[in-house]
Amino acid sequence: MNRRSFSICFLLWLIFIPSWGEAFVPEAPHLLYLVIEKIKRPSGFEVLQTRKIMTHGNVENGWIEKQEKLFYLYPGRFRSEVVSDKITNFSVESESGFLKVSGGRALSTKKSPVDRYNDILLYREIESLIRELLDAGIDSQKVSFKKYKGTICYVIGRPVMKGKPFASLWIEKETLFPVRYVVGKDGRFIEINYSDWEKVSRTWYPMRGSAYLDNQLIFTVDVKNVDLKSGFSPSLFDVAHLLKRYPEKEQGVSTDNNEQGKEFDRRIVEFRKFYE
Repeated sequence: MNRRSFSICFLLWLIFIPSWGEAFVPEAPHLLYLVIEKIKRPSGFEVLQTRKIMTHGNVENGWIEKQEKLFYLYPGRFRSEVVSDKITNFSVESESGFLKVSGGRALSTKKSPVDRYNDILLYREIESLIRELLDAGIDSQKVSFKKYKGTICYVIGRPVMKGKPFASLWIEKETLFPVRYVVGKDGRFIEINYSDWEKVSRTWYPMRGSAYLDNQLIFTVDVKNVDLKSGFSPSLFDVAHLLKRYPEKEQGVSTDNNEQGKEFDRRIVEFRKFYE
């Protein structure tokens, strides 16, 4: 090879091959594929957990503590029940929609930002997971490296302003476990954290979690037991059928900007009421 040919080949190598010391940053679909391959997708889960919800009412220490049972039926079906003598509060999510029932009536048919805690745990297919990230306000075209609690993470999402929170999904570089999920709505953000991922057969599930609004703790999750199960009745997840039984109360659609700005706070209050 003459000197001219060698110089051209060397130049092409510099252009197309990452330089020494430069870490490779995968695109979002490839990164999510690696995450899904790591945590796997079982046929289904049954999870028993304790949820502590911060309240503003006359509750000792400002907390409500509830036992909660979760049912996952893959792909894309989820049900949460507040454990009591008579199940009256539950939420359901499936391809046909979302429904939250409290006290025998439909409380909401729209997911609030705080309801997105289960996005990462439920959607274990690339297409549906990317769709949920977009709905959460995350720019899936941007992937970078950042540190979180001293650990290097892949970050899917685009910062709007330096030093300000932004909608994003944070994935530990070494373990490929999702550890932080920041959901954006109306210029405000819910920060969701996952930790203590444990292996259940060939899949994984986080045993602890939490959520913050404006740096204020909203709730914590402490998982007591995880079982692999899949023999759930499809009727448990049939949103359309359940809506007939628990019709949604009609509400007027406001065009007032101030009222629209209060929607975020209303959803947080709604979330707390679900556990009262």
